[in-house]
Formats: sequence, structure tokens, C-alpha cells
Amino acid sequence: MKSVTALFWAMLPSFVLLGQNQSIDAASSTINYLEEVVLIDSRFPLKRSQSGKTVVKIDQEQIEQFSGLGLGILLSTHLGIDVIGKNLNSGHNPSTISIRGGRNRQVLILIDGVKVSDPSRIDNDFDINSLSMEMIASIEIIKGAASSLYGSSAATGVINITTKKPAEKPTLSARKTWATEQVSNQSINRFNAGNHWVQFSGGLKDFGYNFAYAERFSNDMTAIVGEEADPFKKVNFNVGLSGELFSKIDLRFNWNRDNIEADFDNSFPYEQSDFSYTTEVERFSLSSIYNYEGGSLNLNAGYQINERDFQYSYLLSYKSDNLNFDLFNKYIFNNNFYTIVGLQYNRGTMEADHKPEVSQYDLYMNTVYLDPSGLNLNFGVRYNDHSTYDGHWIYSINPSFSFDLNTDAKMKILSSYSKAFIPPGLYQLFDPSYGNVNLQPENNLGFELGTEISTNQYNFSAVYFNRVEDPTLIFGPPADGYPYGRYANSDEDIKYSGVEVAYDFKLFQKVKTRLNYIFNETTDGDLRSIPKHAINGVMDLPLSLATHLNLIGQYSGDRLANDSVTQMKAYSLFTLQLNHRIQKPKGNLFLSVFNVFDTAYVIIPEYATRGRNVLMGISIQID
Repeated sequence: MKSVTALFWAMLPSFVLLGQNQSIDAASSTINYLEEVVLIDSRFPLKRSQSGKTVVKIDQEQIEQFSGLGLGILLSTHLGIDVIGKNLNSGHNPSTISIRGGRNRQVLILIDGVKVSDPSRIDNDFDINSLSMEMIASIEIIKGAASSLYGSSAATGVINITTKKPAEKPTLSARKTWATEQVSNQSINRFNAGNHWVQFSGGLKDFGYNFAYAERFSNDMTAIVGEEADPFKKVNFNVGLSGELFSKIDLRFNWNRDNIEADFDNSFPYEQSDFSYTTEVERFSLSSIYNYEGGSLNLNAGYQINERDFQYSYLLSYKSDNLNFDLFNKYIFNNNFYTIVGLQYNRGTMEADHKPEVSQYDLYMNTVYLDPSGLNLNFGVRYNDHSTYDGHWIYSINPSFSFDLNTDAKMKILSSYSKAFIPPGLYQLFDPSYGNVNLQPENNLGFELGTEISTNQYNFSAVYFNRVEDPTLIFGPPADGYPYGRYANSDEDIKYSGVEVAYDFKLFQKVKTRLNYIFNETTDGDLRSIPKHAINGVMDLPLSLATHLNLIGQYSGDRLANDSVTQMKAYSLFTLQLNHRIQKPKGNLFLSVFNVFDTAYVIIPEYATRGRNVLMGISIQID
């Protein structure tokens, strides 16, 4: 199998050149260049050529294709994004989202524009494993610092997940999958995993409603390498209401409950154990927009309750809650000048020896200037007033310049320089075993420079990035009273840098192809489990108008294990997906084969990884 894998990656440049030639020939007959519109960069709908950032958009079609494989695998097929733990057993907790060498604490997660986090988790982050992909409508990702517009934790990127809105008329949707989840070198003889989902939504005049239930399970894969299975079960509920109030105010309310029950094994020492954990996340969110001539007043508010119980030989419980609201005014002075002025508030509490609490008020302003010459400027400034660390100023300067290469192609040159502020989490401050109340907040200074060429047939981008953390949050060595170490600040600047290259094109005019390469390196930083070199590719081959075949390839280079000593070998994984659309009733039939060559590989030493697995299913929609 190594020879097959090597041959594929060796032939990849040839396919790219062929695809490029085909794309150029096809583009020569294209009359108009149709630009994609992005929103996350500035919160205003802008043409991609006017955006000064690298933006990833994931639509409903892609989400449906990856539904059985998981959100982590979907995100990792896109440029510069890795979800460490995505190929472990379903109950692995937590997964780590890495963008440009960063970790969970440096990536902000939004659901319908509302920040989500668990203050009792080490990095005050959010576990994406708790979500149901069937309830997601789209995902938009911005890479690079965006703290001036979105607040703390947006040092390397922002992931905004948009959930499904009510249908215009009563609609019943359902999905059922049968799957395997097992390690390599095992025969596939029964289905031991799967999921089902049902949603009913519709509208009555100006009122919309949405009710959804999802369940996913797996019962035959182990966490630590061994024979004993560690079952997993996840249940998701969603109730959504939307409507118009007084003909000018649009409202949307969502309630979600996510429950996980799973077994896990002992990681110190590594051994099979009858441990178990439960997680319950309850989320309330409200979004409203008041439109007036030239602008709008917007509110995104949310409240999240988190409970986690870990049953070792003793019970360890975590409880926390998180309140957020973001009130901002958007105003368009003219076609060239846009502004946002906002007030954001965040409060988090957790239960420890006592009930610590932190809060933060932010005032911010962001402006976008689009010059007719093609010069665009996105500038933002924010003042953070933290209950523990007082006031901090952060900023972002993001110029770009776009111009026509010809009637069908545009080129964009982009750059940014920004500062981000990341306060320590409540766990890092107050945990009785590892907390340190003397921690200082982390500051990130980021710089990027890149270019992008876009046509109707292809999109090419290359970006260099550099980020300095001073001081950075680390887990320090043993100290008096802390024999296993505790959280601390680094004495030296930590630097991360790298290059991202992406090429989206049509191979032979029909095969949609997405290729990307990322290079990461650091000076004194933490790149454990993050490869120095990574390549991802997705090909979408239409066999007919109704049937598509997808090939997904993922190469992860050599990387350092969690012990900071062991070097883990590179590996390649290939996945095939077949999707057939049916007309009556409207729906899809799908089949996926993950890790086609049954490659044995290591993500975390001693932890089991998924071998060759099969998933099949059906989705229908009745309206």
C-alpha cells in the first residue's frame, strides 16, 4: 500500500497542471467572472476580491457529504485547519482545533454568531464533538487574527457555524445511517455504529418553527489500544423559532440540548479501564436585527450551561455557565464606506473549591473602506475591560489590493497586522491541582502576507503567516506544592510561522478539485501532534446529473507526540464517497469507505485509530 500512496502523491502535480490547462482553456470562453460573497471577514456581505482575509466557506452540500465522517474530518479537508483526534474513537474528549499552529484557546467558535465556550474546560473552549452535523446549514471560517471584530480567543481564526433555519412550508426531513467504527486489520462483518436524525419545520405567515432530534452511537471501538470496547452515544435536541416583529425587527430564537455518554480508558498509565463520562450542554440563543435606512442594529445573545461528570474510581464533576451578548450597529455611509460600532459582554463561572467568576466588557469599532481603484482597507480597534486584568487595547490593520488580470480573472494581494488578547481560563486560574492565580494574559501579534487569483474556473491562493506570543500560557514544570506542574507563563517569546497554498479548480472541466498544502514551524512553541507538512485533497467526480463520486486524500507529515520526545511517522489516508440524489421523494442515497487501504497509523501514542470503515445511508425530505 505504501507504493500506491507514494504513486498518488507523486502524480498529484501532473493532475494539477492538467487541471490548470483545462481551466484556462475553459475560462477563455467565460464571459463574466462571478464572485463569491463572504460575510465573516467584516460582518458585511463583500465580494471575495474585497475581503482582506483568507476565508473558507462550507455549504450544505459539503456538510451532507461528510455527515457520517464527522465535523472534524470535514474541517480538516480545508486549508490550514486540523482537528487533532478526528480519527480516534467517537468518545475521544476533547478534540483540538488547530489553525496556523494555534490551539483551542486561540480559535473562537460561534454558533449563529454567538460565542460558545465551557469555562470549566482548560482553555475555556468548546467541544465541537457535541454538535450534530445534520443540524448545521453552513460554516464560514476566517483564518488569522480577528479579535478586534470578534473578541478574545480569535487569535488564529474564527469558525462561525450557522444552524438550519425553518423551511418556508411544512417540511419533514429524515436521515438514517448504518456504519462500522473499528481499528485497522479487522474484518467488516457487522454494523456497530450509525446515526438517525429527524426534523420538522415550516412557517405560518411571518412565523417560522423548527424541531429536530438526532442520535449517534458507536459500541465496538476501544479508546486505548486493546480488546475492550468503549461505547459512545450522543443525543441532540433543537427547537428554533423565528419571525418578524413590528415589520422591522427580525428575531430568531434557538434552544439546544446536547448529551454525550461514553466510556474511556486510563491514560496514566495507559491501560484498559471501565471509566465513563457524561456531558450535557444546554444552549439558548437569541438573534435580532432592527433595520433602518442605511443600517441596522443587531443583537446576538446566548446563555450556555455545561455539566461534565467523569467516573474514575472516584467521581469528578465540572459545572459551568457562560453568558454572552454582542450589541452592534452596522451603518453603510455609501458604497465605499462601512462601519460597525459595538458593545460586547461575556461572563463565565465554574464550580471549584468555590465558585470563581470572570467577566469582560468590550467596546469595539470596525471600518471597511473600498476604494474604486481596488485598494481596500479593513481596520478595527477594541478595548477589553477584564475583571481580573483591567484594560487592554487590541487592533487589526488589514489592507488589500485587487485588480483585473483580464476580463475573467482577478488578482488580490492581502496583508494584515493584528494584536489579540487571551485571558487565562477559570480552570487555569483556579483549579486546585494545577491552577495559578498569578497567570498573566496571553498576547498574540500576528502578520500575514499573501495573494489570491480567482476566476470562474479556479481559485489559487498563497499566504505567509507569522505570529508571536508574549507572554504565552504553558503548562510549567513541577514546583513547590505542585509535584506534577501547573499552569504558567513562558519566559520567552514564542514564534510560529508558515505558508498556506490552496488551489481549487476543475479537472477536465467536470471534476471539482480542492488541493491545499500547509507548512508549520515554531521557535520554542508547541507543535505537538501538529505536522510540519500537511496535504489535503478532495475530488468531486460527477458520474451523472444525480450521482457523484468523491475521493478524499489526507497526508499528515512527521510530528512530535504529546510527550515532546517521540517522533510519529507520516501517514496518508484515502476515503471514497458515493452520493446519489433521488427525486421522489426528494433525498439522497450515500455510501462511504473511510481509509480505503486500511492504513495503520498513530495520532496519539497508545490510542486506537480508525481503520477501514464503511458507512451507508439514506436521507429524505417531504414537503
